[in-house]
Amino acid sequence: MTAAAKCPASVATFRSEHGFSITVARLRGLLADKGMTIFVDIDQADAAAQVGMTLRPTRLIVFGNPKGGTPVMQANALAGLLLPLKALVWEDEARVTWLAIDDLTGALVDGYGLEASLVEPLAKAKALIQMAAARDSA
Repeated sequence: MTAAAKCPASVATFRSEHGFSITVARLRGLLADKGMTIFVDIDQADAAAQVGMTLRPTRLIVFGNPKGGTPVMQANALAGLLLPLKALVWEDEARVTWLAIDDLTGALVDGYGLEASLVEPLAKAKALIQMAAARDSA
């Protein structure tokens, strides 16, 4: 990350042991293996190029499982502002690849008045993001 990069305490970042493209592929594969739907995969560097600007490789992957998200939104429709979940994969100025996810459970409980037990399954996504960054065990 850049020295100036700042993020809320709820955001977890992981340094990937892999290059950018491999990290994206690993994340997509892990999400699919766990039954997650990838709703959209936004290539933000490509979007920047379309308006004549440059951005290091950056992808925003919007994903989830309606079995987990739907009950949350049934309890409070405004939770749909935070769901589905999102993971960011980017390459920093040193060509190191990073992943990030915002742990929304606190915001959903504190800000939206939802029961912790209802939103707890969403926290499992953080482990998938971390797995995508990790070196394969030998």
